[in-house]
Parts: sequence; C-alpha cells; structure tokens
Amino acid sequence: MKISNQKKDASYINKLNKISVLSLIRESVEISRADIVKKTNLSAPTVTRIVDSLISDQLVTMIGEGDSTGGRPPKLIRFTGSHNYVIGVDLGSTSIRAGISNLDGNFITEIETPTDLGGGFEKVVRQIGNLIPKLITRSKVDERRILGLGLAVAGLINKENGDIEYSPVFNWRNVNLETELRKHIDLPIFYDNVSRVTALGELLYGVGKKYKNFVSVNCGYGIGAGIIINGNRFYGSKGFTGELGHIVLDRNSRYVGKDGIKGCLEALSSGYGIAEIAKIRVNEEGGSSQILSKAGGNPENITAKIVADCAKEGDDLAMEIFDDAMNYLAIGLDVLIKLFNPNAIVLSGGLTKNGDIVFDKLNEHLGTSRLLPEEKRLSLLPSSFMDDATLMGAFSLVISKVLLLDNSVAPEKILLPVHH
Repeated sequence: MKISNQKKDASYINKLNKISVLSLIRESVEISRADIVKKTNLSAPTVTRIVDSLISDQLVTMIGEGDSTGGRPPKLIRFTGSHNYVIGVDLGSTSIRAGISNLDGNFITEIETPTDLGGGFEKVVRQIGNLIPKLITRSKVDERRILGLGLAVAGLINKENGDIEYSPVFNWRNVNLETELRKHIDLPIFYDNVSRVTALGELLYGVGKKYKNFVSVNCGYGIGAGIIINGNRFYGSKGFTGELGHIVLDRNSRYVGKDGIKGCLEALSSGYGIAEIAKIRVNEEGGSSQILSKAGGNPENITAKIVADCAKEGDDLAMEIFDDAMNYLAIGLDVLIKLFNPNAIVLSGGLTKNGDIVFDKLNEHLGTSRLLPEEKRLSLLPSSFMDDATLMGAFSLVISKVLLLDNSVAPEKILLPVHH
C-alpha cells in the first residue's frame, strides 16, 4: 500500500511539474531550458525530461538558438497549439453546433444539426454521438490528436457528480451526460452550464485579457450568468450559481417562464419571454401593430427578433414590449453589479444580435439605478466572439484542462496529452 501511494504521489508531482513548465513556456514568447530551470527551481535533468516529452506531444517546438553569454548558444523553445485539437459542442434548444479547434483557439471546421427535443435525453445524446464522427471526418485532423470534448449545456449541473439535476429548456431531470455519451464517444468528456462555459471562453481568450472580475450574461432563449471572480469561475456549493433568469422580479405578473415560475426574469426578458408576451398582447390589443403581419398572420410564428425589428421601425406595441423587457433585464444586471462589483458585464446570446437597441435601452435603464458614480464607468460589452461565444467557451473547457489556464481547475483533474 505504501509503495502504491508513493507511486501515486510521484505521478502527481510529475504532472504538476509538467503543468508548471508548460504554463511557463506558453506565457513566454520564447525561452531556453536554462531559464526554465531558474524560474521553476526544478533540476536540469527534470526540465530536460519534461521539455522532451512536451516536444514529443507537439505542445512545444524548437525555434533556434539564442544569444550566447560565453558558452554554447542556448536552444530556444516556444508553445505551439497547432498540432493538438479539442472538440466543442454548443447544445442548444434549437440546434446542436459542434466544432473543432486547435489549442490556440483557432476554428478548424464545424457542423450543425437541429435538436430533437421531442426525442428525449437519449435521442439528443445519440445526435451528439452521431455528429462527432462526421465532424472529425470533415475536419481531416488526426483523431489521435484530439484531446477531449467540451459541451455547453443549459441547466443546473452538480459540479460534484456531473448530474444535470434540472434543465427547464430540455425538460431533463437527474441525468448524467458523460455516462450516456460514453456509450457513443471514446474521448475525455467535460461539460458545464452554458453561461459559465461562455464566461470561461471570455476569461481565457476574450475580455479576460483585460479584466479578471466580470460577469458574462447569456441573453438568448433563456437568461443565465457566468461569474468570474479574481480570474476564477464562481461555482457556489454545488455549482448552481448564475441562475439569473429564474429570479422573480414581479410576483404579480401573468407571464410564466419555461421553469414554471411566474414573473421571473426569463418570463419577462428572455427571447422566449418576449415572444410569449407578444403572442398574448397581439391577441388582446394588436390593432395596428405590424408584429402579427411580420409573423405571417400566425401568432405562433412570433419571435423576439420580430418584436425587436418592429420596435426599431417605431411600432408602438413592439416598442412597449421591448422596452419593458430591457427594463427588467437592466434590473437583473443591476443586481449583479451591486452584488459582485465587476469591471465589466459581457452580453452574449440571440438578443444581442438586435444591436444598439439592446445596449442603448440597457444603459438607459441602468442609469436610473446607480448607487455610486463609479458604476457609470462599468463596461457593458458585447461578446468578444459574437455568434461563436458559446462554442469558444466549449473549446476553452477542454483547453483549460490541458494548459491549466483556469485556476479553478483542480491539479489532479488536469488533462495532458500522451502521444508516443
């Protein structure tokens, strides 16, 4: 038993050393083995062994010789992410979008298919399982160099066991995505709540380069928040943080969200909520509104985009519906500002595609509820990746395991490639 523990401890220490060296190389434009020894306090033989293994893994490459200080010129190395790949999946209510990226975060190719919500959990998992081989074939990358699969999923995901305890959008309860996906896919699998995943993409490749305290708010079919504090994702006790859309803002409201909660933010401000409100109000007071005509005369075809487009054109009913929705969303953002004191709030999702009308309305309503003058300087930003925000986050979910870019990842769970 003692020998077994010693081996386990040695393996753990070796992984930590490899992570430390890889992180240092990645942060440096170029670096020599001697400099790695100085900065890590590891022995020269240990550094040589680790660097050789990273070269074998094609995570670092030799780039030539540096300037000599009297002896032999040092050989310089640098990080390369172009030879290893990750798969990301944006598991949406209307479509499943999958893509392949290298470790530099550069897209290789992608594929998309409509989500079969009516088929239930197992059918959606089979859809993902069928999509991944097609994606790999289309990409023409070496399957052996794909390090893992990351998925962005809407719902309450228990960070301890990976169970999706409840997803209103998919109507799932107590299901485990990894267990089911393993029947179809032989890759390391990682997944998290879509809002937290999107925030991770911003942290590693977007606004995180400037800010270490920000909130990423997904404003689409639903509404959720990914909270970044001091460069780390904030999970809470079980991983159910950021459920902004389920906060009740008006208990007396007649509008109900997908979660069944009356007067919650999703019922009042999400893409789903705006469309449902418009369907009800057009039926009651449509009059001269153009909303119904733009929906082809069928209320069931009304979408949030139609409402936004009509509002931009000066339609009175559409303007009232959209202004109310942005007012409620601003109240939600104001709660985040006052609770977490972020440097910025980053907005992504379908609603943001409506452009200035969203940001102008939000800034207008936020301006009426400031507590301190400094809140005026808070940055309300669009996503760094626009339509690719969630997919970029899904890539980042795996990349963070490989490169230890996210400090909230436990060292024992870090994934490093092993290619021989």
